[in-house]
Amino acid sequence: MGRLKRRPRRLFARILVSLLAVVFGISGAVVFAPAAYAGTDDYPAKWKDKPRDSMFDTWGEYNRECTSFAAWRLHSRNGFEMPFHANANNWGAKAKALGYTVNKVPAVGSIAYWNTATRMHVAWVEQVNPNSTVEIEEYNIGATGKYDEATIATSSPTGYIHFRDLVTSLADGSIIDYNSHIYVMAGGSPQYVTTWAKYGKKPSGLISAKKWATLSTYPKDGTFLTAEPSGKIYEVVGGSPIYISSWDEVGGVQPSVTVSDTNIAEAGATSGVYKRLAGHPRTTRYVTALPSKTVYQIKGGAAYPITDPAVIATADASVTIGDDDIANAGAAATSPFSRLRGTITAPAPTVTATSSAAKKLKVTTTGWAPAKLTLTYQWYRNGVLVKGQTKSTYTVTSADKGASITVTVTAARSNYVTVTATSAAYVKK
Repeated sequence: MGRLKRRPRRLFARILVSLLAVVFGISGAVVFAPAAYAGTDDYPAKWKDKPRDSMFDTWGEYNRECTSFAAWRLHSRNGFEMPFHANANNWGAKAKALGYTVNKVPAVGSIAYWNTATRMHVAWVEQVNPNSTVEIEEYNIGATGKYDEATIATSSPTGYIHFRDLVTSLADGSIIDYNSHIYVMAGGSPQYVTTWAKYGKKPSGLISAKKWATLSTYPKDGTFLTAEPSGKIYEVVGGSPIYISSWDEVGGVQPSVTVSDTNIAEAGATSGVYKRLAGHPRTTRYVTALPSKTVYQIKGGAAYPITDPAVIATADASVTIGDDDIANAGAAATSPFSRLRGTITAPAPTVTATSSAAKKLKVTTTGWAPAKLTLTYQWYRNGVLVKGQTKSTYTVTSADKGASITVTVTAARSNYVTVTATSAAYVKK
């Protein structure tokens, strides 16, 4: 059996380096296993204190063997239960036959395996280094039945088995596993994966509850999503997926994360696995509509044009959408354009008398658009609400003599921002 390059335990130093990595934001250089786990022989005493090969562990492996320790590590660190028991040299083939990814790429939490004429062995990958080496934890090197650690060349094992790796990346497209659900990362937010079909067989990274709590509820603005199987494209604005009818609207093809059409359809859910996309943009921000290059402010889920050059000059309008998004704002829920609310044009209503005697007043809403608005009314005398006066007409009483009469009209329509406008005062002489 080939010998591995031994390394002394430097637990304090490794914990210190791990802490420094957190403090200084080191990323992409060294992928660390959780510091509390490093260099720990926590193989259960009920197996460790018995003679080697004298009993079976929970997964059907002989105690104090490399396979038993690897199964224990997967259970205790990865939250994964071995689906088979076999000699070490057979682990790669068995895992691949069950659909798990087996390749030459190490990852924290993966299993390194050897299947050669001189070596049959498995070990748990504790750390991946930038110098083409990995650090492993293992048992029974040299038939000792004991725990050991080693630094080895990345190319040393026959391959690496990815049952359920630990999270080492939260970049767009990374697959993570939390609370027995699978998610794909998009703009810092986890989007629920409904089926593996659109991703292929990928290893998923187990994420802790503490780390999960730090993830964004919604993807950052400007994140592109491609929904399958429809192939429709969306760009996140204020947490909501805004439909992009053509890549030309955003300057050409952009990197995007594949999600399900169900993710898009469920946008706006307030609970469950789909609550990671907003039904309408939730934040106030500026966007540029193309090809017109008109700048809009997104507020209350709707887009309002900005004409002040000073505002345009200082506004961050780097996120682009299409002019067709603006034109179709307020579309029905069945339309891909439905995520942007429509705006209602509501000039101040006018109050006029219905006769020369001026015993009844009426309100006119000329220029209000679009059509099919639901209007509600409330009349006021000297700014004080007049109870019961909620129609488009107002019957004058003696109490109104010399008073200022106004009416407030509220316009509503499904998927539009509700607006209210108040008339100028009408004084009854």
